[in-house]
Amino acid sequence: MPSPHDTAPDSQNPQRTILRPARINDISAIIALEKSSDSAAHWTQSAYRDIFTPSSPSRICIVLEEDSKIHHLLGFIIARLAAPDCELENIVVDHPLQRRGFGKQLLHALASAARAQSATRIFLEVRESNSAARALYENCGFAITGRRPSYYTAPAEDAVLYALQL
Repeated sequence: MPSPHDTAPDSQNPQRTILRPARINDISAIIALEKSSDSAAHWTQSAYRDIFTPSSPSRICIVLEEDSKIHHLLGFIIARLAAPDCELENIVVDHPLQRRGFGKQLLHALASAARAQSATRIFLEVRESNSAARALYENCGFAITGRRPSYYTAPAEDAVLYALQL
């Protein structure tokens, strides 16, 4: 799991940020971020609460927040562990902050946390038309492994499958 001050300002990210494991009191901020993203997986509040229930499947949930007294969430990532795999279920970066390296930070933090949990691969599916997400995944070393025809609805669209060997 990332340490509290894993990120620092750089040319793309002038603000100081913190990557940390999500807590149950982050749910309302996670839902607000998720609702602001059309491409995010939209979950119910109870589904987010289940992440923190010991009887639920093992998950990694990491948030990225400003290093300030406000603790404003900038993004989050959620993945399910099913040895030896890790399935990326949701990743969101606040829309005005996209394309500044925050998604990459979240993916790197997930890879580290998944390795620590003995996962050997991260996999995901994404809409074929989601070129920004696809570019992010490919930039982080994910490779296309397949396709699911007409996987998505409203509108109907193929899913492109990606995997990252850890």
